[in-house]
Amino acid sequence: MIGIILAGGDGRRLKDSFNNDCCKPLVTVNNKKLIEYALENLIELDINMAYIVVGKKSDMIIKTIGNEYKNLKIRYVYQPEQKGLINAVVQALNDMTCDETVVLQLSDEIFIDLKTETIKRNIESGDYDFYCGVTIEEDPQKIKSNFSVEIDDSLNIKKCTEKPLVVTNDLKGTGFCVFNNTMLQMLKSHYNDENNTPYDLCDYINWLIKENKKGLALPVAKREFNINTLENLIEAQNYFMAI
Repeated sequence: MIGIILAGGDGRRLKDSFNNDCCKPLVTVNNKKLIEYALENLIELDINMAYIVVGKKSDMIIKTIGNEYKNLKIRYVYQPEQKGLINAVVQALNDMTCDETVVLQLSDEIFIDLKTETIKRNIESGDYDFYCGVTIEEDPQKIKSNFSVEIDDSLNIKKCTEKPLVVTNDLKGTGFCVFNNTMLQMLKSHYNDENNTPYDLCDYINWLIKENKKGLALPVAKREFNINTLENLIEAQNYFMAI
């Protein structure tokens, strides 16, 4: 398996709270930089190669993380324009020469108690074309600020909705997703750079479903923090201070 970590966003909402002097992946929570949480997840899954998609703050990230992190080899891919999450994924795919399964992660998510063995077991089974990581969330507002995942009785994904107006279950979608290589090759052939589609993760997942591909809503952690605002950051910091 190969890891892709998306770290090319400008972190605008959080940056405003730091007087514009902020590289979000390098913000520290519980004595660890946000991007380090993503890197260590890959290490837990026995992945030894990661592609990090970087943008405006690329020099800061490269200087801080380097080309290797705890024996995890790192290759950087530059996203010249902020054209969405899927554009960033395609940038990484264009740079890759292997045909392995990809574990996708965001550089601003913290997972508490990653379900490592469950994730490995599901990937190794080969029963699904892709997996969308979810966590159980009691607060519907937090799902509305991320994305919802509609499922059937077997946790098969029926639809994903970015920032839904209506929430029908307690599953909060995350940026932790797994795609087998066939799904990624389909993305490369389908992606339209001129009109920038698909744009976000939900667009891509919903397109795969329309193509009759099987996706599983996979519980990946006890809890997840998606650090987009100062409020999100304070919530995560308070959680670690309380344990």
